[in-house]
Amino acid sequence: METKVERLEAFLDAYASRDVSAIRECLADDAVWHVGGTHRLSGDYRGASSIIEYFEQVGEETKGTLHLEPLELIANDERGAAFLRVTGDRADQHLNVTMAEAFQFDDDGRIKEFWAHATDQDSINRFWS
Repeated sequence: METKVERLEAFLDAYASRDVSAIRECLADDAVWHVGGTHRLSGDYRGASSIIEYFEQVGEETKGTLHLEPLELIANDERGAAFLRVTGDRADQHLNVTMAEAFQFDDDGRIKEFWAHATDQDSINRFWS
């Protein structure tokens, strides 16, 4: 049986390869993705389709340069956490921050809710402004 850490790894792999069908399999249909900050992409994305549209917009605006490097993944049956180095380029901006991300899983092991905290939220706000 697949562990929740393996589920997080599968999600990150799907995100890295832009495999929309694999991403969708990792997300609950009613998932909520909370994007912090004060930039134009901040807010809550509700439902797998809305979350995938958000990911696609991020990919388009960064020309595929946004990279999530896992530093540590931990999880139990209900929750998971990922510590990631996030880098990317957009226009004349470069992003390089560490993120602490929290996940809640549904009964089927899919991501039901997501939150994140950055080491430098101001850099993220500038990056997306």
